[in-house]
Amino acid sequence: MIHHPFTINFLNTQEGLIHAFSPKSFESEDGTEKELNFGTWDQGQKMAHHRQWFLRSVGIDNDEVYRVRQVHGNRIFELQEPLKSVEKVAAIASDAIVTRLVNQPIAVLTADCVPVVIYDSRRHAAGVVHAGRKGTSQNILFETIATLKKAYGSHPEDILVGMGPGIGGCCYEVDAPCIDPFKENYPDWAQFISKSPSGKYMLDLFAANTADAKRAGLLPQNIYKTGLCTYCEPNRFFSYRRDKTTGRMMTVAMLSPL
Repeated sequence: MIHHPFTINFLNTQEGLIHAFSPKSFESEDGTEKELNFGTWDQGQKMAHHRQWFLRSVGIDNDEVYRVRQVHGNRIFELQEPLKSVEKVAAIASDAIVTRLVNQPIAVLTADCVPVVIYDSRRHAAGVVHAGRKGTSQNILFETIATLKKAYGSHPEDILVGMGPGIGGCCYEVDAPCIDPFKENYPDWAQFISKSPSGKYMLDLFAANTADAKRAGLLPQNIYKTGLCTYCEPNRFFSYRRDKTTGRMMTVAMLSPL
């Protein structure tokens, strides 16, 4: 079944922001269903066609998309130079991008990790975050919001957050060592970690990032999580935990002129 790119209604009300999450498949020009996989980003014309289809489908005319070399950490890259090449940015080890540049798409790739779109409506700044287990355990969303505050003078009450599809607490079982960093960095870790029947632990990354956003000062009503589980919906989403060798989905955000 072909799924169209989807957006978060909560963020669609912001006229200065374009955002979207890519589906697993798309309808090609000949009317057939084809896989929309961004895991092979640099593989020539095929990937360029996939990027163009996705971007055009959500109203983005720019084919140049800034992304970083995701390393499952908590470093944030600030995109300041409009002429900086996408190739140079792609070599930078980071897991989040923030910017105030208009008409410059920024993106992260995921296949279970939670993709997060951030928008400051007052300062007209945006960000995308790759919030996997390791990054979330290191408070990457909190650190990204702190970067917005420091770089652009953002106030937490003006910041909106939308979380796209990721593996849910229903399916994400981890070993005990995986939860130790959460115990160290989250006072309320027990709200999103529970014992599983197997003796391991179930981890809810959506709830963890919600707690991180609240700790950064965001208003609860400005935090939206789709709760869509990539593991639960094999026809709709890629999932590394489910399939091991799998594709990647793109989350894109772009500021438009006000």
